[in-house]
Amino acid sequence: MSGKLVCAVVIAHVPQSSAGNAWAFLNWALGFRQAGWDVWLVEHLNSGDLSWPEGERVPAGSLNERLWHTVTAEFGFEHRATLFLDDAAPSADAFAHFAREAEVFVNLSGQFKLHHRVQQIPMRVYLDMDPGFTQLWAEVCNVDMNFAGHTHFFSYGACMATAVLPRTGHDWLPTLPPVCLDFWSPEATERDTTRLPAEALPHGAWTTVTHWYGYNQLPWEGRVYGNKRDSLIRMRDLPRHGARLLLATDLQLGWEDYNDFVAAGWRFISTAVVCSDWRVYRKFLAASAGEFSVAKDGYVVSECGWFSDRCACYLALGRPVALQETGWSRVLPTGHGLKSWRDVDEAARALREFTEAPDHHRAAARRIAQEHFDAVKVVRQLLEQLSG
Repeated sequence: MSGKLVCAVVIAHVPQSSAGNAWAFLNWALGFRQAGWDVWLVEHLNSGDLSWPEGERVPAGSLNERLWHTVTAEFGFEHRATLFLDDAAPSADAFAHFAREAEVFVNLSGQFKLHHRVQQIPMRVYLDMDPGFTQLWAEVCNVDMNFAGHTHFFSYGACMATAVLPRTGHDWLPTLPPVCLDFWSPEATERDTTRLPAEALPHGAWTTVTHWYGYNQLPWEGRVYGNKRDSLIRMRDLPRHGARLLLATDLQLGWEDYNDFVAAGWRFISTAVVCSDWRVYRKFLAASAGEFSVAKDGYVVSECGWFSDRCACYLALGRPVALQETGWSRVLPTGHGLKSWRDVDEAARALREFTEAPDHHRAAARRIAQEHFDAVKVVRQLLEQLSG
């Protein structure tokens, strides 16, 4: 199965410190292209939401537009990309011509809302990258999550059929976050001469890149579906079990948790240090011992099976990952190169085992990426479900 495919991304929406965000979408676009599809990237922004350098409108354009043009040019989409501001774009006519001949529209994160631009495409996929919260916002908060107009529904939640969540009336098919192995490999990183800033050198630490809060807590049927902070608070004493941790995060000096976590042995740097350039971001991941990551508490409570696109990048770089259990271990191997954990003791044990046999676990991590997260395999599996 191949042909023309429109891929809706969320890149220009996040114009600063956005390397990790951009790759969550680029890995899909590059995967479709590597699988033989003619891919057109599209995104929609409201002109009132644009960000400007130092708050001033300048001839060179908004930060959003600059990022869009930089990313699409660097990855070979400059003639296959349209950024709609409100409902207008210089390439709108070219996009319309392409869309008339496209077989598939993939709406990553469900953010593209100009339905009249894609309604003629036969297969229109809504791909939920935030399982649990999407359903809670729709059914509990009565937020329009843009489900209408789509023909198929996929989710990063591998266990949505059994998840403790409200039902939206959709059959959420599971998919894994892809990673483009050509860009995310130990060899590609070694060839890259980009240097990490001194403050971003992990020096043997386990790292991750994360917002501290994320979303507000949401109650539903006696349970509270919390954010990243709720999960991190429970792991505050992990360094006292021997773990060396360095988090790139938006947590700042003066926030209520900062002093307590530093006193417990955590180290922090600003996400701006590692996320303003994608090569620095990749270098940071590759220079780490591996990733230690909590999941949003809502993923854990719902047992939706969420797995992180960032974890897939660490694995592809040959860096082992210890990720909080959300149900994902029901569909992925855990033990060599990738371990699930539920509490401080299990997390500390996982990191110790990784540290005791680093070469073994690094090789295992890369194999898991090749077997389960290779972008070409992931997109083909998704497309097979469309045609099946």
